[in-house]
Amino acid sequence: MAKLKRAKVRITICNTCHGNGYVRVAKMDADPDLDFRDRSEVHQCWDCDSEGEFHEEIIDDCVDHDSSDTLH
Repeated sequence: MAKLKRAKVRITICNTCHGNGYVRVAKMDADPDLDFRDRSEVHQCWDCDSEGEFHEEIIDDCVDHDSSDTLH
């Protein structure tokens, strides 16, 4: 048998939107007496493209199956 490469997928939550996929950005010209929700805008997360998480492939070293599969 040949040497194979195994890949694992690690999922990490986005630190910018905390997994929501959107962020609230404060308006510059809003009245400071209002609540933050009234003086902010909702935008899609620019780091994770509104997915809320990152998928990262981790490639392990080569795995050799020849030694364990032999019957000699």
